[in-house]
Amino acid sequence: MQIDVRITYNGKEIDAAAILDSGAEGIYCNTSFIRKYGLPTYDLELPVYPRNIDGTLNKQGAICHAAIL
Repeated sequence: MQIDVRITYNGKEIDAAAILDSGAEGIYCNTSFIRKYGLPTYDLELPVYPRNIDGTLNKQGAICHAAIL
């Protein structure tokens, strides 16, 4: 399911689409979205290795950064 959301960061409003996934084990954001809007990130102490529905590792690799939105 996809819903429209508005993110406010430093007084700037960013309209985006969010996908609701009842099976997701976390909240994730596309790296190109982070770069496009210049959102700050920080390094994770331990990387997160996302898996596909069939249990294989996702081809995008480990998630090593996070953002607070």
